[in-house]
Amino acid sequence: MKNCPSRILIESSPHRLESAYKEVFTDAALDFLVELVSEFDQDVDLILQNRVKRRVLLEQGDWIPEFKNHSEKLEWKIDELPQRLRNRKLDLGDVSPANTVHFVDCLYADVQGIQVDFDDGHCPTWRNTVLGLYNVAKAVQGTLKGAPADVRSYPLLMLRPRAFNMIEHHCIINGKEVIGPLFDFAILMYHNARTMVELGIGPYFYLSKIEDPSETELWNKIFCWTEHRLDIPKGSIKACVLIENILAAFRMEDILYSLKNHAIGLNCGIWDYCASIVAKFGKREKFLLPDRNKYVNMGQPFLRNYMRLLVNVCHKRNALATGGMAAKVLPSGKEKLELSDEHIIEAVKLAKSVEIDAGGDGFIIYDLRMVGAINELWEQKIHTDNQLNVIPNVDRITASSLLQIPSGGVTITGLNNNITVALLFIYHWLTGSGIFFLNGSVEDSATAEISRSQLWQWIRMGAIIEDTEGTFVTRKLVYQMLDQIISNAYRLWCITPPDRKRLLSSKYMLLDIISTRNYIEFITTHLNDGHKFRTLHNKNDGLMAKL
Repeated sequence: MKNCPSRILIESSPHRLESAYKEVFTDAALDFLVELVSEFDQDVDLILQNRVKRRVLLEQGDWIPEFKNHSEKLEWKIDELPQRLRNRKLDLGDVSPANTVHFVDCLYADVQGIQVDFDDGHCPTWRNTVLGLYNVAKAVQGTLKGAPADVRSYPLLMLRPRAFNMIEHHCIINGKEVIGPLFDFAILMYHNARTMVELGIGPYFYLSKIEDPSETELWNKIFCWTEHRLDIPKGSIKACVLIENILAAFRMEDILYSLKNHAIGLNCGIWDYCASIVAKFGKREKFLLPDRNKYVNMGQPFLRNYMRLLVNVCHKRNALATGGMAAKVLPSGKEKLELSDEHIIEAVKLAKSVEIDAGGDGFIIYDLRMVGAINELWEQKIHTDNQLNVIPNVDRITASSLLQIPSGGVTITGLNNNITVALLFIYHWLTGSGIFFLNGSVEDSATAEISRSQLWQWIRMGAIIEDTEGTFVTRKLVYQMLDQIISNAYRLWCITPPDRKRLLSSKYMLLDIISTRNYIEFITTHLNDGHKFRTLHNKNDGLMAKL
């Protein structure tokens, strides 16, 4: 073990969370955090440096799309899954544990798991982070107010820490701000791992924004170290990896192999995945991604092949292959389904049937009111826990086919939607929320990523707008449409002076993001590291020293 420094600086308790803060950040928990960060901080730095090197190769055109999986020819399977992990048909997604009421409601749902989210569906204000960690610990202890009395009756808590691109600015260890996922993982594990193991409910994780097998190799090292340090059985920790980066799609087999003793399977995340194509190749015209609502769906060959390949890789190795989140939600204010809502349910069923028919073992929804209808869909489709017996033929799937962007153009409707989603995501982040609702869907950082990515790419390439003759996308046009969207918001919403100021700030922040010479890799990193966000949410917090 590396020499463990004793210097830690951590923000003081957010207003009115003193009791939660004291329970979360005990001396023993902080000692464990320091040990884990000291052990793996340099490894994370290497991961981030390798991402930069990879990006340079892409910029130089020295990267070739090819499947390069060293484990492909080996005979191996993941470790046998615990009984409750063999059925992964339905999870609830984007469940920030800082939203206490929604989190508690989810604990009563008839689903297999809850994506307990510190990533896409969570805004990492210090208050949200402390409250989220506290609520998870209380839930695992069976003492969360309003939650079911029997912890074993919960859906599995599938913990999703932040990805490697995020920093926890409120904690400094040995002079360095801590990488977000190490912070989340350490505190979650210290308080919950032993109890979860004893109850047979975990600890189980989703791992986000993975780009290369070296990154899951690092997670595997972290898992092994933690199991030894906390004296829990080897292989207790299990994880599902989100393949939501185009580079990871070429290395799926090695990613799964690197975690084989701790693996659950792999997951498709369509919008982050598409945004990553813009991130990695978006300066080239042949990678111009058309209107996502009109032309981009799982029926398109480049996404269909990605899904089929993921199912093939997983099922060959006895791992589970799951799909992304259905973002559709029913109209607010309704506790029960009505006939008028059936078309929404049917649209979700139709979209998710494609994934089931492709051999998928499960997927994610947001709206609790859809659970019954989606469970009925699964009962109609398959009568076993999973579809491990389905192994799609992928002989004709080439590496280049994953990068065959669908033909199609830009529409004014699509342009307006992307502007609105990106603008309102920033606005709600500034209010401290990681999600918002728009036109019958829940929007989170994944939809914000694809929205602002397309805006950046369309402006850069002067994309032609297909339904308006002679018009193409420019920064000036986006500026004008932004002004109109904000004007409509003033007219339709009850806008207070602080809201007005926040909306205008969001406008200028978005213009900056979509106008940069070089693509900003992650919108959440940009916002989290920005002065505006940190000033709004942390201006009254001081630092507590532990020496």
